[in-house]
Amino acid sequence: MELKDLKLTARRYGLLQKMKIRTLEDLLKTYPFRYETIEAVPYEEWQKGDHIALEALVSSRPNIIRLGGGRTMTRFTIIAWGEELEVTLFNRPWVNQFKFGASITLFGTYQGNNKITVTNYNLRPLSEQTGLRPVYSLPKTMKPSDMSAIMKTALKQVDQVPDLIPARYRQKYRLLSKNAAYQYIHLPQNMKQLHAAIRTLKYEEFLCFQCCVQAQQVQTIAKEPKVFDQNRIQEKIDSFRFPLTEDQNTAIQDILRDMRSDTVMYRMVQGDVGCGKTIVAMMSLYACDLAGYQGAFLAPTEILARQHYENMKNLGLPVRLLVASLPAKEKREVLAGLEAGQIRMVVGTHALFQEKVNFDDLGLVVADEQQRFGVNQRRSLLEKGKNVDFLMMSATPIPRTYAHFLYGDIQLSAIRTMPPGRRPVRTHYVPGSSMKTFLKQVLAGIGEGRQCYVVCPMIDENLETNLKAVTTIYEGMEKTLGKKYRIGLLHGKMSAQEKEEIMEKFSNKEYDFLVSTTVIEVGIDVPDATMMVIYDAHRFGLSTLHQLRGRAARGKVQGECWMLSDTKDAEAIERLKKLETMTDGFAISAYDLSKRGPGDLLGTRQSGLPTFILGDFEKDPAIMEVCVHDAREILAAGKDREMLDYVKSAAENARYFD
Repeated sequence: MELKDLKLTARRYGLLQKMKIRTLEDLLKTYPFRYETIEAVPYEEWQKGDHIALEALVSSRPNIIRLGGGRTMTRFTIIAWGEELEVTLFNRPWVNQFKFGASITLFGTYQGNNKITVTNYNLRPLSEQTGLRPVYSLPKTMKPSDMSAIMKTALKQVDQVPDLIPARYRQKYRLLSKNAAYQYIHLPQNMKQLHAAIRTLKYEEFLCFQCCVQAQQVQTIAKEPKVFDQNRIQEKIDSFRFPLTEDQNTAIQDILRDMRSDTVMYRMVQGDVGCGKTIVAMMSLYACDLAGYQGAFLAPTEILARQHYENMKNLGLPVRLLVASLPAKEKREVLAGLEAGQIRMVVGTHALFQEKVNFDDLGLVVADEQQRFGVNQRRSLLEKGKNVDFLMMSATPIPRTYAHFLYGDIQLSAIRTMPPGRRPVRTHYVPGSSMKTFLKQVLAGIGEGRQCYVVCPMIDENLETNLKAVTTIYEGMEKTLGKKYRIGLLHGKMSAQEKEEIMEKFSNKEYDFLVSTTVIEVGIDVPDATMMVIYDAHRFGLSTLHQLRGRAARGKVQGECWMLSDTKDAEAIERLKKLETMTDGFAISAYDLSKRGPGDLLGTRQSGLPTFILGDFEKDPAIMEVCVHDAREILAAGKDREMLDYVKSAAENARYFD
């Protein structure tokens, strides 16, 4: 059901569009990120800083103070618990709503000295509103009362959303009905209802995902074994200026064994940023060429594709590049060469998916940072050959159990060791939200010819979460450092071409600083960018932080990373301090998964893993296990029409993203 069918006001409809909420289902799955318990705590128990709720009588006429920039402050007094209290509201200049003698319900923070800063209010009795109150992550232009009203309207239309869980499983596992699950997660009356809703919606989330994984599964398919001279591959490896690590050699042998077998390869090589996965991929493509087949190397961005292309050329491999920005004449040459079989290896972006790209005899597809591609796109490339081997590369080390849940029946190779001379990034946890304490050190580094990434969790400011926005930090740095230093800005709302251009400028040393969201996580090697500052570091999973800081380890100079965080949460601080000493991505991933609890319903998830809104790998192994079994049963039975339609739609809508 489309949002416009909900009959919302134009303003509220516009706010939801800004939040990228397009359908009724998107809206219902915009779950609260926390819940407040509303209770009438007596005045004598209040402590400074407490969130309070109270019913009171307005005991003075409101006074409105204009603050400039369209902002206002409204003040009046109230009588509650036999005390006279002073109330302050910001940007609520509506005198008529605060009439002398009127009864009003207020929600806010106690500031001490009988003063309250009110965040929300209404004219309904408090007794009707006690219990759990949902809190949503909202843009600054949206009031909590807007979301509350929108969600109440949406909950009346739950019947319009497909019921994806077959009735037999709802009965078997004592799950809530679809209507009750949505009602209880958005408007729970108590914790029992909330937990029942979370349990039901977790199951639905994992089941839908697992049905999609298994429907797209590369089954055991027979193929002609690839025959090649392994001595020539060893000769190529021996000719490198650097020795391969034991893990790299083991991964290459795993892949060569798969390619020589009589079933199609479906393998993932995982390891930290900079562990040397790319050379493993290149040797696989070389083996494919020796066997008489063509190979395709798929990169998530054009700039990364160009980097792979240059590296393969330097190794003496017969490779060509196919990206959107190639001149038309060169593009036609490459397309003709691929179709005729004259081009043996090609590196490219999603341009390789296009219908007009035809191969003479495609034998191997390698997908770098494979989570950046839609399932259907990978499939469309595999279908350009007959029984093509498939190799995936991932910089997100995932424990084996979870990898099988995510990717189905996949073979895994892990590169745990780093190449000789590659030093771990020196990492510092810095309490607070300012670069002031280490800025001299960063600027000294810039003076020595180094560059610095500055990473923020969000693109725009959000009052609810109070996180540093990339645009705000960029503007602040431009104001204070812009006269002397060159500063670039990069975020996900930019077009692919804009992002490519900015990364290229940074790579060519046209910027000293690059202020960015996590889009740099899958980036190119910038050898001089050996410094990184991460704002609001507690908002990222440790694996994401580890991957990010890996970007600062690509040069000859010791990499440095400063993690800024003003969190007071002891557990979050402990996690960040842990990263000062931990360097192994696999250990970090396991630790990260064990520490993420269900309390952070909408916390930033580990990069590279699907965005399960409620599902948690560490906490929910039992649900994951039954979903693998139930998905297999649903697909085999072929009778649960709503789930099968969902799977078909999900496959059709899987698309390239960056």
